Amino acid sequence: MVYELRNCRTGAEETERKTTVEITEEKGILTFVFTAENCKYHCPYKEYNQLHSDGDICEILIGTDPDRKVYYEIELSPYNGLMLAKMTYQGEDNGEPVLAIDFVDKPFVETQVLLRNGGYVATVKIPKDKIRTGEGEIYFNAYRIDTDGGKYGHGEFLLYALNPTMRGKFHTPARYIWLKDYL
Repeated sequence: MVYELRNCRTGAEETERKTTVEITEEKGILTFVFTAENCKYHCPYKEYNQLHSDGDICEILIGTDPDRKVYYEIELSPYNGLMLAKMTYQGEDNGEPVLAIDFVDKPFVETQVLLRNGGYVATVKIPKDKIRTGEGEIYFNAYRIDTDGGKYGHGEFLLYALNPTMRGKFHTPARYIWLKDYL
């Protein structure tokens, strides 16, 4: 099925930077296909953003920990730069998520990005058996960060989410959704 991402902070429908994500499963492989419109392809450090969330990306947070505290973060830039990390959510400090980040050196996902005039299509393929972070069912959320060509700095991004967090942060375990409801 194909779903539209909404403004992460307000939940409003997005028209200027429309983003959709198609989610499918075949033979134990989950496929997420993001179609991002109206992008200037800002990635300050060539292919990948180098710093966590420092440019335009499509992103998936996904895991199986029943407490929703351990999960994978998968970021894909418009230039097919991949960041994959195992995250441990440790709570909040003054409204900011506190995370332990363990970067994955040998990625288990496959990615592809096709640039289009004013947008891009980013595909992420994930073997279901590799995302085990606990003994629960698979939960996730899907996101897009847009910087308007670098106009917005770190923390000031345009944020979009399949299930909006209603704040300027993605790492909000209460807003993760069950994968089975989206296949």
